Amino acid sequence: MKKFLSNLFAALFLLASACSPAATSSSALTPITLQLGTSHQAVYAGFYAADQNGDYAREGLKVSFIEGGADIDIAGAVLDGTAQFGSMGASNIILERANGKPVRALATIARRDPVVFFSLADSGITHLEDFIGKKVYVSRVLSSRLHAMMGHIGLEPDQITEISTGSVTDLYTGEIDVASGLITSSVLSVRDAGYDVNIIYPDDYGVHFYSTAIFTSDDYIATQPDVVRRFLRATMQGWTYAIENPLTAGELIQHYNPNADSAFESASMVAYLPYVNTGEDHIGWMKHETWEQMAQTLLEQGELTTTLNVDDLYTLQFIQEIYGETNP
Repeated sequence: MKKFLSNLFAALFLLASACSPAATSSSALTPITLQLGTSHQAVYAGFYAADQNGDYAREGLKVSFIEGGADIDIAGAVLDGTAQFGSMGASNIILERANGKPVRALATIARRDPVVFFSLADSGITHLEDFIGKKVYVSRVLSSRLHAMMGHIGLEPDQITEISTGSVTDLYTGEIDVASGLITSSVLSVRDAGYDVNIIYPDDYGVHFYSTAIFTSDDYIATQPDVVRRFLRATMQGWTYAIENPLTAGELIQHYNPNADSAFESASMVAYLPYVNTGEDHIGWMKHETWEQMAQTLLEQGELTTTLNVDDLYTLQFIQEIYGETNP
């Protein structure tokens, strides 16, 4: 696999060199802004690599990053021109589209969902069926995922007690029996605190979600297709590097956040690897059936109140051009 990624990186670099104008100075570069979904962390390591390794500059772009957060309208930032591109969960793109916001995914970075449910190792809670009668910490955003999992094995939401406020540290005191969060951060934090955990994966219960996706507006795709192509090509080069060199993630992040815990962020990137590089197809690739399943799950759980044209949620145009094929 590493040889494959090395060859892919080299091919992308050569393609970029052949197709892109050479940048002679920073003043000649087109300024581009990427709106992140959260603060700087390992899940954006490929973007940072593309920036620091000069991939964006070779494509004639100067890319800056805006940190996100719970109170940031990520889609709005792209639609009002504050940013040209954004990064957020694929399910959020579906919901924003349903609310009339013309955003569209260009590629998915996390093609498996790093959201998991976990319990302390000695709790005896190792399967979804063991949640019955237990206190489960799950945010409103993730509750639909949990309910979909339960529905697939015939469980009802009232068979558990959902706790929507608190933190994973409540596992230690027994205030909750099961927590939910990212395997790249929450689970690492619990393990760093000295606790072993059992992990329950939504994928094992028929709930398959893309996570982090790169998106822009329909208008930007229509008016600036070459910029989209160059940005995405350089970004895929950056992610190829990040996958091949996960232990550099901490150093990459410290360039933007000097206070970041380098060791933790590198460990986070290592945990993130199988969610980005699934071995199924190219980095960033998307499948119609996955988008369709996500939309159907959100509809069944009441988060989505109307059916959507799934083809409006994403485009494979640019990722296909970059890899030179239509079906890996």
